[in-house]
Amino acid sequence: MFNFNKYISKVEEFTQNSSKEILHIAFAFDDNYAMPAGVTITSIIENNSNLNFCFHLLVDNVSLVNITKFKKLIRNNVSIKIYYLNDNFDINPNTLVLGYLSVVSCARFILPALLHSQTKKFLYLDSDILCLKSISELYNTDISNYVAGVIPDDKPMQNEVRNLYSIDVEKYFNSGVLLINTDEWMKNDLTNKCINKVNDGNVYRFADQDVLNILLENQTILLPIKYNTKIHISISCEEEQLIAPYTVLLHYVTGYKPWYQTFDSKLFRKFYDLSPWKNTKRPKALKKSWLRHYAKYCLKRGRVFTAVKFYYFYLFNKLVKNSN
Repeated sequence: MFNFNKYISKVEEFTQNSSKEILHIAFAFDDNYAMPAGVTITSIIENNSNLNFCFHLLVDNVSLVNITKFKKLIRNNVSIKIYYLNDNFDINPNTLVLGYLSVVSCARFILPALLHSQTKKFLYLDSDILCLKSISELYNTDISNYVAGVIPDDKPMQNEVRNLYSIDVEKYFNSGVLLINTDEWMKNDLTNKCINKVNDGNVYRFADQDVLNILLENQTILLPIKYNTKIHISISCEEEQLIAPYTVLLHYVTGYKPWYQTFDSKLFRKFYDLSPWKNTKRPKALKKSWLRHYAKYCLKRGRVFTAVKFYYFYLFNKLVKNSN
């Protein structure tokens, strides 16, 4: 049996919610994704005011400033439980070949063990997701005969892993949204199996996602794409206007994320402005070239001051790099 206590240094619970009908939703993130996770939670709360939630946050080196902001999300129908990951949890760095993956991306493996005594089912979400409609129907999906309810990945991704693993790629799923049956997970000792698999010396291109697809083969039920609609954004974020009206969970995949100032996301800004982070400056850009592209984008739209400001940021970053 998996002992999760060796990976958790502290647990804090904050609640005003006495309801027995609670939807359990879990996240795993470090300080870089704390604000985006908070906006995700805000979007869930805003679109599901009739439901009661307990948000389980598995955090790695998250600042006290951000922890304080998470506490501001607590209300009559919202509880928050924070689990502090310690340094004992480690992942083979050779398998984290994609730059945006970190150790905490694999920490989701221990969430079912953490939550098993509290709930028979929970929803895991990545921190780059926005909730646009009620998640009640998703959460109430019957997964009693499965380890998890999952959403199939798109064809390009399935084709990318086609020759990497001996699995049915038509059922290859994106691990950003997982409806997990904790009894079935624990019965199959999947936390231990996942940790052992990701550390077995092989390179798994998409790390936690590949490991989950390998170990959960034939133990999942496929759910509609509206519960994990992937979006690839450009600077204008005009792609947001093209999503299906029935989309429930919108997932910003790739390294282009809507919380950077260099992306003009109206959807993200809507929930950001409703969150405890609304007065916090969003990060400007992950890459300095984004600053230049955004300056050009603003100039074409007559936003001259913003264009000049971001071009200054670009030149400053370029000069600093060259001086080093």
